[in-house]
Amino acid sequence: MGKGTFEIERRYLVRVPWELWGTLGAGWRLRQGYVTAGPTSVRIRVGEPRGAVLACKAGTGIRRLEVEARVSTEMAEALFAAAGDRVIEKVRYVLGPWELDRFGGGLEGLALLEIELEREDDIVPEPPGGIDIIREVTDDNQFTSSGLACMSEEAQQRFVSAAYSQVGGC
Repeated sequence: MGKGTFEIERRYLVRVPWELWGTLGAGWRLRQGYVTAGPTSVRIRVGEPRGAVLACKAGTGIRRLEVEARVSTEMAEALFAAAGDRVIEKVRYVLGPWELDRFGGGLEGLALLEIELEREDDIVPEPPGGIDIIREVTDDNQFTSSGLACMSEEAQQRFVSAAYSQVGGC
């Protein structure tokens, strides 16, 4: 990949009490399609205030190379067509430095909390109140959006069920 910046991000599987969701506001309804997925991915996303964004990411874990560019609506539609079934939908809530993603479709019930850091050794701030961190999933590629998008809807449902059943139910 060409010149880009490094994204330093940590992700957590979380449980959010039902009553808390209603207090978070509307959030951003994001739709992401993956033209390629895996350790190197090409993603199109719509739903952000800045418009459609094409992103190329390389690497795994906490530190990944990322290159982004805004694209036209026509380009976004073509990229979604190229992504085929590798599409996920989620609502993103910005909670201070944190981003909370609530997934839909086959991933209904999955919630991930993310934070971008300046350096890999930065101290992670306390999570937003009321949100229960189950475990960190930064190094688990199954929890990347590209990994989730590559699963069939049935596999996504099984994945969500298994992720929460390991900790005593959803």
